[in-house]
Amino acid sequence: MIAFNRAANTQSAQSLAEHISHAAEQLQLHGFDRYYNAMVGAYVSEVYKTLNYPSFANATNRAQAPLTSLEQAVIYTTLYGKSHFDRFSEVIAQIMGKNKRSEAIARTINIVDYGCGQAIASLALLSYLEKYVNWENFTLNFHLVEPSRTTLDLAVLLVTKMSSRIAANVVIHQYNKSLSDFLEYDSEALATADYSMHLFSNVLDIDAVQQQIPSLCKYLHSIEGKQMVIAVGPQYSNNYQGLQQLKRSLNDVTVKQDVADFSIESEIYSIKNNHWQHSASYGVMMGLCFKNTLSDKNIKIAA
Repeated sequence: MIAFNRAANTQSAQSLAEHISHAAEQLQLHGFDRYYNAMVGAYVSEVYKTLNYPSFANATNRAQAPLTSLEQAVIYTTLYGKSHFDRFSEVIAQIMGKNKRSEAIARTINIVDYGCGQAIASLALLSYLEKYVNWENFTLNFHLVEPSRTTLDLAVLLVTKMSSRIAANVVIHQYNKSLSDFLEYDSEALATADYSMHLFSNVLDIDAVQQQIPSLCKYLHSIEGKQMVIAVGPQYSNNYQGLQQLKRSLNDVTVKQDVADFSIESEIYSIKNNHWQHSASYGVMMGLCFKNTLSDKNIKIAA
């Protein structure tokens, strides 16, 4: 069983950790849908008795503040995990295409998941690659940036489990930091790669993240080689603002997918009604590509 370093040493916490470990095993064996079902089971069996939605929303500023407990992580997944996964999966497929690539090509890819939460965007990317790409000779360097230690531990576990389903060489780098600290202290973290993919899932609507966009763009242009930015979020006004701000602040980019609305059908568990329901998930998306050719390999991010 996976040990979570911040869980209290109580029978209830141990039972919840066992549920989460079981859910992670379901992800490894069967994929995200079965993982989500198991996390809903953890909510129904354990969490609903001790944490209701108003308390969760108040403690986490409606899920915009870093999560601080496994209970919060489980209720977050139950509320949003399936719709977030389905939205990001749809956007990846739309930007990268649904043609199966059977040729075994050697590639090294950096994946930076900003404010990764439980790494749902990274899991959607892994699921896409598993379905459409022969990645036998791939090396995937995941860089998971997340200020919540509890959530980051879970993200590392889930990417590890999902990665075990495929034959690629996977390396996980974890940064228990805010975006501002990551940009300040880890600006040279990415090694040389054929591609670097930058994933933004439900983070560009956050004020603190939007304040970092000028520094973020300098960072994105400091990375050698081909870059791809994929950004997805719900249809909130702050999300449109964040996506447009990032697009304007980058330069010399190819717009693979302009800022646009979309929707995807999801089967989710309703905490309010205590039953499963078929629901439309509405999102906004953007995909950008560009290539950096750097003469100075030691380029720094300006303060």
